[in-house]
Amino acid sequence: MTKIYLALVQGYFEGERSGNIDNQIGRHPVDRKKMAVLERGGRASRTTWRVVQDLPGVGSVVECTLHTGRTHQIRVHLKHLGHPLLGDALYAPRHAGYYARQMLHAWKLGFAHPRTGETMHFCSPLPEDFILAGVRPPKEAQP
Repeated sequence: MTKIYLALVQGYFEGERSGNIDNQIGRHPVDRKKMAVLERGGRASRTTWRVVQDLPGVGSVVECTLHTGRTHQIRVHLKHLGHPLLGDALYAPRHAGYYARQMLHAWKLGFAHPRTGETMHFCSPLPEDFILAGVRPPKEAQP
């Protein structure tokens, strides 16, 4: 299974512009509505990320490849990096009002067909609010 998302996040990345987040995710110790990166307990989670675009006055566009599928995984991992999703009322409440939704897009999905075993790939075009924000598909998706 391949799951690649595009996320519009708060702020700009200085230094590292790609990496892996490999840690434990579980219930936030204080706010039970949230999930959090935990030192002990929780379930293993892994996200590979890379910055694909900087949008002046807006934030960064990050490509996230999921290797596990934990509740709120992308939201928790990007918040852990210090760059929460724009429009996320739970993990970035100060910045939620600028967008009508979490700025997260399931961009590419792939899986083995259950009957034939053939690898199926799907790419979803950018939604209008991403385009209006100035997001461009990463180069490898452009013709």
